[in-house]
Amino acid sequence: GGQRESRPPRPGSVSDFCLRRRGAPALFGLPARRAGPFMVQELRDFWFSLPNKTLFGVLAAAWVALFHFLGHSQLGWIDHPSLFAFLGRMLDHAAKIESDDAMGRWIPYVFLILVVVQRRELTRVAKKPSVLGFAILCAGTVLHALGYIVQQVPLSFLGFLTGLYGLTGVLWGREWLARFLFPYLILLFAMPVEPYIEGLTFKLRHVAAAASTWICTKILGLPLVRQGTMVSSVLANGTPGFQFEVAAACSGIRSLKVILLLTTVYGFLNFDTWWRRIALLAVAPALAVGGNVGRLVATFSVGDAFGEDAAKRMETNAGYLTFLFALGGVVLLGRWMRERRKEEPGPGEPPSDDDDGAALAAGEGAR
Repeated sequence: GGQRESRPPRPGSVSDFCLRRRGAPALFGLPARRAGPFMVQELRDFWFSLPNKTLFGVLAAAWVALFHFLGHSQLGWIDHPSLFAFLGRMLDHAAKIESDDAMGRWIPYVFLILVVVQRRELTRVAKKPSVLGFAILCAGTVLHALGYIVQQVPLSFLGFLTGLYGLTGVLWGREWLARFLFPYLILLFAMPVEPYIEGLTFKLRHVAAAASTWICTKILGLPLVRQGTMVSSVLANGTPGFQFEVAAACSGIRSLKVILLLTTVYGFLNFDTWWRRIALLAVAPALAVGGNVGRLVATFSVGDAFGEDAAKRMETNAGYLTFLFALGGVVLLGRWMRERRKEEPGPGEPPSDDDDGAALAAGEGAR
């Protein structure tokens, strides 16, 4: 009389999904648990599907300690060998100068959100130790050693992420590594890069200035003259009009990192085939530069019609045009390359009859 009635798993949960497979055991042999809200139950299933969690925690702590005490060798800029302290100083500086690198502080939260989004796929992955993970761990160690010797923090940061990724593969296997590669790649965007790509920024300034001037003179017929990254107009009476220098912010480099991040997320969430994801990423730099070229064309057109002050206001307040152009291009290209994907059963929906039949056939074949 005092015993509580045992309840079946909530319809639509991963445990219920497994129990529907013609008497199959619960996921990974775990007993079915009384479910709370649907997402909470799925997250619990994901957590309990991970073997050797304590061992992974110990190994990950040791890996983090290595990069805390021997993280970098550039002690002239910051008096601490911690890689994380060095990155924190760089991110603080990026925030002061309003650089897009400052978004690095938010990347871990984006990563966690994407893990939650892919919880079902990660839960169903068969997890077992793999030698491949150890090879990746060794590669991360070599990268860090090289970065430490030549005093290149980006190499050490890449080594840290590579080694931590390899640790997951050591304990959870090849299939886990393949499925976990995204969202793990998103963590690369946490590294500040602007101090290391000044040469690329200068080249992009010239490309943006040349392309926007060509469009304005050859297509729109505006009287513009370009000298390097300096663009000026010539009035009808021959006197000089406005002058505008294509600075680093107008080159496309500042928006490139954000657009690459958004394109990566869009590609991996919407496509299963790698060639589509790579093709979308390959187009992202062109979209970033193209968006800034369009912004410059609009600025020069306003300057020719209304003067230099109006052009400066246009350039300052129309930064959103770059992202609208780039994101619009990504969405259109994504729709053109879209692929048919098999829909998964939603909350409270049983698997299809075809799935049940396939599972039954597999079970009979095993017997």
